[in-house]
Amino acid sequence: MRLFVAVDIDDNLRRSITPLLKLLSSFKGIKAVEPENLHMTLKFLGEVDELKAGKIKRELEKIDFSPFEMEFSGIGFFPSSNYMRVIWIGTKGEGIYKLADEVEKGMKKLGFKKDRDFKAHLTVGRVKRIDPSSKSKLVKELEGYDRGYGKMLVKNFKLKKSTLTPKGPIYDDVAVYGERNE
Repeated sequence: MRLFVAVDIDDNLRRSITPLLKLLSSFKGIKAVEPENLHMTLKFLGEVDELKAGKIKRELEKIDFSPFEMEFSGIGFFPSSNYMRVIWIGTKGEGIYKLADEVEKGMKKLGFKKDRDFKAHLTVGRVKRIDPSSKSKLVKELEGYDRGYGKMLVKNFKLKKSTLTPKGPIYDDVAVYGERNE
């Protein structure tokens, strides 16, 4: 199974971000993230067998998790606005970095390698192919969306399974750490 560790976005934030997702969907060559799939990835683990998944669950249970608040604002691009592949909303709050660090330490014990330094962000779109005129139009239109989207209290984090389909990924919760009800 294909696993990752993430924080899901709450419903209020989803509603606040939906107009941006609609805008992104209107551009040919951009795949907006479905509102129900909005999450912040803390660590991508890749293909894992059942035995290793059990070890991952037990290691994540050891994390001393306390709820924390995060703020979402601004628009950015990976790797840059000139060569955009990912469109994201920025985040503020130290809690997400502490949690990501704890997840990284735990997964290192199980042999997972660190791929790059964690940069807190919320992916809202992936750019497949976009022509230069559409790109400049997109950047101009996104200026109106370069704002605050709200805050949320992070009450839990999750081990999630990703099933890739032709219509896009399907995410299922494998385990929840912290408060279980949202």
